[in-house]
Amino acid sequence: MSERILRALMQMFAIIAKVDGITNTGRSIVESFLKQQLNKEQVEKYLIIFDEFIEAQQAGSKKKDGTAKRTSLNSVKVLKICTQINQELEQPQKIIVLIRLLEFIYSSDEISEQENEFVITVADTFNISTDEFNQLRAFVEDTAEKIPNTPHILVINNKENGYENACKHIYCDALTSDVRVLQIDSVGMYVLRIYGNIELQLNGQGISKDRIHILTPGSSLRNSKVKPIYYSDIIGRFLADSSKARISFEAKNIEYKFKGGKLGLRNINIREESGKLIGIMGGSGAGKSTLLNVLNGVEIPSGGQVLINGKNIHVERINGLSKLIL
Repeated sequence: MSERILRALMQMFAIIAKVDGITNTGRSIVESFLKQQLNKEQVEKYLIIFDEFIEAQQAGSKKKDGTAKRTSLNSVKVLKICTQINQELEQPQKIIVLIRLLEFIYSSDEISEQENEFVITVADTFNISTDEFNQLRAFVEDTAEKIPNTPHILVINNKENGYENACKHIYCDALTSDVRVLQIDSVGMYVLRIYGNIELQLNGQGISKDRIHILTPGSSLRNSKVKPIYYSDIIGRFLADSSKARISFEAKNIEYKFKGGKLGLRNINIREESGKLIGIMGGSGAGKSTLLNVLNGVEIPSGGQVLINGKNIHVERINGLSKLIL
């Protein structure tokens, strides 16, 4: 993000902050947002800018102008800032800004009508749909006692059948409290929140139950008692449950010999279903490219089979195979 956009965002956070003083929790949300964008030195720089905007905002609130007039002026400022930065932020960045603003206003016990109007203005200006805004707000606002019931949320806990409702579920024996993941369809983003006193790490870093965390490709959740839960496990559950038709891919006893008779592959067995992300690792010359060429049908194996939904892709020429794969 450019310096101009960051300054504008600091000003917007300051406007939305309560005029009687920002809480430590609210300030930590701003700091968390900045840490995702900047290095340590720049984080300190923009926190100072935020504090300056807070002081200016509080000073302005003490003037004799009426409350209604101040609210109107602040609404205009928020709308102006959103309009200025709207074209320069990518949609995923806009979603993150909205999440941090929602965390910001919910960091206090009481949500004012003014704060609510401001955040609705931000969502509207950022072209975030009403449904998605309501999903994000509920995700930030809900407590552990509020059981979600939507296919956009995945719950990870030690309940064998989850909540037996519309939510997706991953069973994990060691998690006595919920970990919940929200799918944000419009940008293909996944955000995570934990409940209870769970010592859990995201990509090796401890995570707080008071924050919404962004899941990035390659992420993993773990601790000393929890078997790693990977990003692919999470998105796979959403993708797998989004369609009744499951696609299976199987490589059975694959063997491949080069023209000179040298053995390139032997005894390769793979079986997975749609929605899984698999990596193939190996040193130079280990046979990664050869394996992929066999798996995608470019090369014919010397032995074994590659099956999609039980159909051998090297033997049976299926009409509409490309549609099947999609």
